Amino acid sequence: MSNHEKKELKTPPVLEGYLFPDFNEARKARDENRLLSLRVETSLKCNLKCGYCYRESGEASPEEMSYEELIAVIDQAYLLGARSIVIIGGGEPTIYEQFRSLVTHIHSKRMIPVVITNCQTMTKSLAGFLFEKNASVLIKLDSLRENVQDTLVGVEGAFKQIQKGLSNLLEAGFDSTGKVRLGASFVINRLNVDELEDVWRFLRNKNMFPNLETLTPHGRAANYPEWLLTQDEVQALKYRLLALDEKEYGYTWNPYTPLIGAGCRQLEYSCCITVEGYVRPCAAVHIDHLNVRPGHEKAVTLADSIHDPFIHRARHAEEFLQGNCGKCEYKTNECIGCRGCAFALGVLNGMDIFDAIVLDDPYCTKYKEAN
Repeated sequence: MSNHEKKELKTPPVLEGYLFPDFNEARKARDENRLLSLRVETSLKCNLKCGYCYRESGEASPEEMSYEELIAVIDQAYLLGARSIVIIGGGEPTIYEQFRSLVTHIHSKRMIPVVITNCQTMTKSLAGFLFEKNASVLIKLDSLRENVQDTLVGVEGAFKQIQKGLSNLLEAGFDSTGKVRLGASFVINRLNVDELEDVWRFLRNKNMFPNLETLTPHGRAANYPEWLLTQDEVQALKYRLLALDEKEYGYTWNPYTPLIGAGCRQLEYSCCITVEGYVRPCAAVHIDHLNVRPGHEKAVTLADSIHDPFIHRARHAEEFLQGNCGKCEYKTNECIGCRGCAFALGVLNGMDIFDAIVLDDPYCTKYKEAN
């Protein structure tokens, strides 16, 4: 028996500011119509061409909010109690012209800037700047094999730049703060599934948060149906990683939650603002019917958007879940399934958006196994 097995298993740490796993804290914020976090897109401009990109990023959109409008929305989130701003980009946030000003503003409000980056421009200077601004950084790392990584992101040489950028972040001190301020996003698909355990160990050994996401048929990913894994394959991966974590690192977690090893209830305490100013319950729920852009002719405030019937339904999903998700004992405090996957499946099949957002998670096998 290993030393880890002799100790009581623990819940693994999460990336600072990226998730708020305390159920009571998240539920209290939701019920008081507050936010703990806000996800924002800056621009669709990107220096990669990822085959799985849900936003089909590449060129900037003429509809993008101005920097001043984006700051105004972030300030509204601050007044609603947000403790972090997750800069998901839309495209690549570090090439956004006002990126450093944006991070500096978030930091000045004593919120955590969480930067999701493909790491192509992560110089020593930028890594040092982000460290000084108390940022958390989530890099792209879909593979430890150069040819696979470059294929997935559509640009030769991307793998080498990722490794160089990661080295700069580690040198800046991101792995030695006592907290988890560095992580990597790994989109699971047919091309990289065989190296999942290797990537997981690589990240755990560097005190990095593993953000392993299941490929969903949004945007550009709809062009690669052959990359999608089956329900059973995804669940088998979860079991393998859980066994690995318990044996080698002393961590344990629910093997049914959509974000592997961490769960995901961000719809309850967060939302996503697109480059055009549309509010989405999360980045994976593609709906553009409510706009908070200050200059929009039908703009609403971020506070008002929380009361929108569809947003309300998403934030209170456990009250409306259908099928097996609706019967699941975990829905009250651990898991509501991936609402993004459920929504995408429902909409693709012509369902009403209110029904689609509370469908069964198509990747969960809990009840299938029970039967």
